[in-house]
Amino acid sequence: MRCGPWWDLLWMGNAMSNAIAFRPSQNRRMPAAGQINGTGFPFDIRVASSDATRKEIFALRYRAYRALGYVEENTDATFTDANDALNSTFVFGAYVDNVCIGTLRVSFSQAHQDQSSLPCAPYYPEVADLKCAALGPLVEMSRLAVDPAFTSTSFRTTLFAALVRAGFLAAQAADVSTILIATKPEFSRFYQYMLGFKVIGQPAAYPPGDHRIVLLAGSFSQAELRQSAQNAFFKITEEEIASMKAALGPALAPQLPAPLKIAAGI
Repeated sequence: MRCGPWWDLLWMGNAMSNAIAFRPSQNRRMPAAGQINGTGFPFDIRVASSDATRKEIFALRYRAYRALGYVEENTDATFTDANDALNSTFVFGAYVDNVCIGTLRVSFSQAHQDQSSLPCAPYYPEVADLKCAALGPLVEMSRLAVDPAFTSTSFRTTLFAALVRAGFLAAQAADVSTILIATKPEFSRFYQYMLGFKVIGQPAAYPPGDHRIVLLAGSFSQAELRQSAQNAFFKITEEEIASMKAALGPALAPQLPAPLKIAAGI
């Protein structure tokens, strides 16, 4: 991210993308692939895999950030940066009736990579030390955006949670050791209380917008303990993990033994 402050964003069909099995609810009926059961909103969570899909998502980012005053008007009516083009970056879209209404970016730093694949690295010197001490891959969740046309707090809250949950699902699928999230200081309490994260980077100018943003870090195991105690919405199934691993094939490939080859996925 250059992730905008997520809670600011909260309160405010595409054939070329992969749907992910996704069911954050206590409803035990098997859902259709990509559908959330029990929330009242049938979001499909997909990994963008074509230029057209990504452009649609970048346009959604732009509308969301413009509505919040984070970015200036531009003729392309899209918001993107160099990190979006990296092979280690994946962009998720949330869809209703094949229309993208929300998005999240997930950026990996594998064991063989340095921290430069993490968008937050230039703004927080602490990331370099964290990377050196990491026992496995790192991931940063960023660029969360929700279509400003949707003003229902209930709808936006559910969509926000679904996108954050998709990021945790990706982290678990990739056996990530550390998850990074950037947000406003006043919103960091949510991540600390609900997910057990800790502040590791003091407020810095992390675009977009003129805001001081703190960096938080946590492990999936820490988050899992808090999730179990706080909210069944975050419980993740083996079906979902398998679906996400298939979608993230290119990102997971460097961890596999050399003789094993993965067919082109997304």
